[in-house]
Amino acid sequence: MIGVLKSMATTMKHALDGSTFTVEYPTAAPDVSPRFRGVHKFSQERCIWCRQCENVCPNDTIQIVMDDKRNGEQYNLHIGQCIYCRLCEEVCPVDAILLTQNFEFTGDTKHDLVYNKEQLKSVPWYKDIDPLESREPDRGAWIGEGDGEVDYQ
Repeated sequence: MIGVLKSMATTMKHALDGSTFTVEYPTAAPDVSPRFRGVHKFSQERCIWCRQCENVCPNDTIQIVMDDKRNGEQYNLHIGQCIYCRLCEEVCPVDAILLTQNFEFTGDTKHDLVYNKEQLKSVPWYKDIDPLESREPDRGAWIGEGDGEVDYQ
């Protein structure tokens, strides 16, 4: 019984102190971790149509349709099917596809969540944060980075 009263006292103390943990989302944008994986952004100018992103995708989220001259005609990505593993971003040799921190996407049907290359090019950065620049502090935390010789064995 004493344990229940202690927990009730702790709950009431935090409930009545006036501080809140809730972010009022539509009016105030929440802070997102630098490692957050959101909607993809695609750069057709950088893409060399190597199809590595399509091959590495574990659940066939990315579909690329090429013409007879190996030019990319279609680049389709099913956001509702994506597991945000970031393998497509890691395997891309020219950083043509990046996962942004933008989480604001909706659709009424599953067909609304299929994005083509024009829609992926127009995905806005979240709070103007470029994911490559935002991950720069994290790259310094890798083992082997810093002063001295690096031995990867």
